Amino acid sequence: MCWLDDQFLVSGSRDTKMSLWQITPDMIDEKQEMPTYQHVSALALKECRTAQKVRALTFNKSFKEIAALSLNGYIHIWNAETFRQKLSRKLPSAQENVCLAVQDNGLYAIGCRSYTLLLDCRTLQAVKKVSSRYSGCGIRSVSFQGDILTIGTGLGMLMFYDLKAGKYLESSINSSRTVVLKTSKGHVFPDEEYVDNIQNVKYVPAIYTHSYDSSGTRLFTAGGPLPVTLTGNYAGLWQ
Repeated sequence: MCWLDDQFLVSGSRDTKMSLWQITPDMIDEKQEMPTYQHVSALALKECRTAQKVRALTFNKSFKEIAALSLNGYIHIWNAETFRQKLSRKLPSAQENVCLAVQDNGLYAIGCRSYTLLLDCRTLQAVKKVSSRYSGCGIRSVSFQGDILTIGTGLGMLMFYDLKAGKYLESSINSSRTVVLKTSKGHVFPDEEYVDNIQNVKYVPAIYTHSYDSSGTRLFTAGGPLPVTLTGNYAGLWQ
């Protein structure tokens, strides 16, 4: 889901539906002696045409559009003011398109199996494919911080791509090495030793989401196991 402003948010689901919700101030400002929850009904519920399981959403403030990414390899554009679908565009690849982000300068970033695809927001044409530095890692989360594209992977690594320079950020100590942040194991069940023995590979969590704070100097990351047979979680804060 994605927030449009302080009150309205949009969600997408596996049944191809898009929903518009409103969270009013009285729902969150009222003090409660004990923790409570509320049931909220959607203001609008619509089908995302040509979609097959909505996997990611982002709000493009500059264009007043909602971009939705579906499992069958389409990007869908909705008018945020009328909550109506405008168009759908087939992506070059339908392999694991699972995350989406927008840059203020007019770019969409879509995380795929082995690369990050950059689209022009105005034309939805591909302008660049940013290949992953590590094969088979899978891109699980993406975000923009100015001209830096941050990429979270299925192998517990964060990578940083400089859009202006057209390359990954390099280490100040060794220019032949790129800057990579690696996660800890977090929590997993069954435990990591069991997982390592069964899969014959060292367990690391996938980074399913990440976000910078307002200063751009702190980065929150969260995720968990990639295989559906495992349960667990991971959260980390970088500075």
